[in-house]
Amino acid sequence: MKNWYLFFLLGLFACSSEPNLDKLIDHNQIGNDILVLASDSLMGRAPMSVGEQRTLAYLEQRMRSIGLEPAFGDSYLQEVPLAEITSAVPKQIEISNGKAKLQITEGVDFTLWSPLLKEEFTLSQSELVFAGFGIDAPDYNWNDFEGIDLTGKTVVVLVNDPGFHTGNDELFNGNAMTFYGRWPYKFDVANRFGAAGCIIVHEEAAAGYPWSVVDRSGNNTEYYLNNEALTTNVCGANGWITLETANKLFGFCGLNYQEMKRKATAPGFKPVQMGARFSTTIRNTWVEASSYNVGGVIRGSERPEEALVYTAHWDHLGIGVPVDGDSIYNGASDNAAAIAWMLAIADGFKQLSSPPERSILFLSPTAEEAGLIGSQHYVNNPVFEHSKTAACFNSDVIMFLGRFKDVTVTGLGHSELDDYLAEEATKQGRYIAEDPNPENGMFFRSDQLPFLRAGVPALFAKGYTHQVEMGKEETLKAVEEYWKVTYHKPSDHYIPKIHNLDGLVEDTKLFFRLGNRLANESYFPKWGRGSEFYEER
Repeated sequence: MKNWYLFFLLGLFACSSEPNLDKLIDHNQIGNDILVLASDSLMGRAPMSVGEQRTLAYLEQRMRSIGLEPAFGDSYLQEVPLAEITSAVPKQIEISNGKAKLQITEGVDFTLWSPLLKEEFTLSQSELVFAGFGIDAPDYNWNDFEGIDLTGKTVVVLVNDPGFHTGNDELFNGNAMTFYGRWPYKFDVANRFGAAGCIIVHEEAAAGYPWSVVDRSGNNTEYYLNNEALTTNVCGANGWITLETANKLFGFCGLNYQEMKRKATAPGFKPVQMGARFSTTIRNTWVEASSYNVGGVIRGSERPEEALVYTAHWDHLGIGVPVDGDSIYNGASDNAAAIAWMLAIADGFKQLSSPPERSILFLSPTAEEAGLIGSQHYVNNPVFEHSKTAACFNSDVIMFLGRFKDVTVTGLGHSELDDYLAEEATKQGRYIAEDPNPENGMFFRSDQLPFLRAGVPALFAKGYTHQVEMGKEETLKAVEEYWKVTYHKPSDHYIPKIHNLDGLVEDTKLFFRLGNRLANESYFPKWGRGSEFYEER
């Protein structure tokens, strides 16, 4: 009898220690946060705008009302120095091979800009060099720049990496893009090798987005972290050309584009001088100002110097080119919904009877859309040491389709966080799925990337490919439609009568449980040895 009573008490204690997530996670508040953050009054949440001021005020108010401590001393705001550069380029560029001339047109054939705080950047008779994929990767024994002096020259490179273009699982990471396939890497490495310009060939399947996403002819303005690189870099012309233009250009140079691409996928490829030159001048104007990351903290009760980080960027594209009469890029799914996810998790933790053993940082970075600038600035100036940060959980681009059977992990296999997630997902009756489009490189396109590069394991996961009522096939059709019709367009609205947040709420509960578990452990999840970010912990 005594044993039965003891077991009863232990069972009762176990049940009472499990948080009641239906009470902790407020479905209505999640919807309210999305409505506010995606409203026209916030003007698309562009950095360095009135929309930013209103967004920051709302996020500060929400973090304060939840009971989070300011993350940055006595402030919820971390200053991020930005430069907003607008580039004016000629409507046409003339390329010469010594015998004939080829004219290409801005917006139709090419897009070009200068990432420098210089009023003018001129390319004078700059020689074009085909540099394969523009990759220097000692870990893959690969260098597309070997044996050539690029001073004053412009490199033409392919998007993605050799694995995607060959389908060879033994080459880089096969169909799944690696960090070396991303466009920011290609511009950076071209600068490192001394090129004056870098032009990427756009192929929609390899890039993961249509030409309209990279074309800046309608609004050639970009944000940059305002540091010395904006005055010291040598690569002063960055841009893209369309696939059709690439075929014309290579043919004009006596080369076959498809054949050169095939050669570039073979180990040992060497850069090819294309036998053509061009001249152009890019004229810049700029504004130097500050934007802000927003962060609140729950201090750990036992090991406050250790931390978890939840991230969801607050910025979007502001007011831009009108589509069907609408010029406000509201960004409901990208990324108001993810901010609501993060705030709901923070609120859940604050309602617990005792704080977690580790600290938890809730960070909403700025300028993600401009190249992860805010998260990179935080990583350069962290509140918690990277070696003592157990994990980063990031959310971005939410589907308003209802509940999902899957939890799709973008970047599966990089760390033991996958195992933690799988265990918690099973408790919801869900299963782990791989990203159906790993060639798009989404693992390197959101705010987890700076943390990964700093040695902090990260998860980027959500319900995505298997909505409960729709099934896999119809869900994937809906996802494909989202990327065509909604992503980075003014149509990214939240309409309560149409959209279903049940899946987002379930993901919120999932990542609350995951964080609650890890915040009360002393263990640091380890890297997978196959990850390009692998390091001993």
